[in-house]
Amino acid sequence: MTKNGDLLRDENFLILHQFLVNHYGFSDRDSHDVFGKFQFVEIKKNTLLHQRNEVCQYAYFICQGCLRTFFTNRKGEENTRHIAFENHFVSAFSSFITQTPSLENVQALEHSKLLKIKQSDFFHLVNTHETFSKLYLRSLEQAQVLSTWRLESMLSMTARERYRDLRERMPEVILRLSNKQVASFLGITQESLSRLKAQK
Repeated sequence: MTKNGDLLRDENFLILHQFLVNHYGFSDRDSHDVFGKFQFVEIKKNTLLHQRNEVCQYAYFICQGCLRTFFTNRKGEENTRHIAFENHFVSAFSSFITQTPSLENVQALEHSKLLKIKQSDFFHLVNTHETFSKLYLRSLEQAQVLSTWRLESMLSMTARERYRDLRERMPEVILRLSNKQVASFLGITQESLSRLKAQK
């Protein structure tokens, strides 16, 4: 593991540093306190980072790759709730916040380079650093907007409309992920997705 004094020489910590500077006005004087609480992990494609019925102890910042959160129903069918790429934090947030067992899983959909932080360290930063207080509030706001969009699209849009909306909002999902993963996110079958892709 990289020593605290050398963290900003590491390309992955530099990505997080630049993200915090660009979006939250992060101050360099806080670098030692903040980055010392993160740990770099490199994860193979399809690795489960968190499993249902467990208490989620980590949040992950994506330096490279893609993570998803998903549920599995009684038939064993997967329903993807959220997909995120570079420069996003991902966790089973309900469990992460409440420290109660989760109903969802967190999985890498690509070979991924991540910076992970413990729940206790994350909330210590939220309570002591303005940057992370802003980040936490923005994350909650974005989660609410995303949740509302997902619910509205599932209840009021046809499969074709959901596909077109996803193509406009998050084209990287369609470009980078498999038909199985995209179909799971849209709540349709792979066959339906193939037909939609074939339509002009």
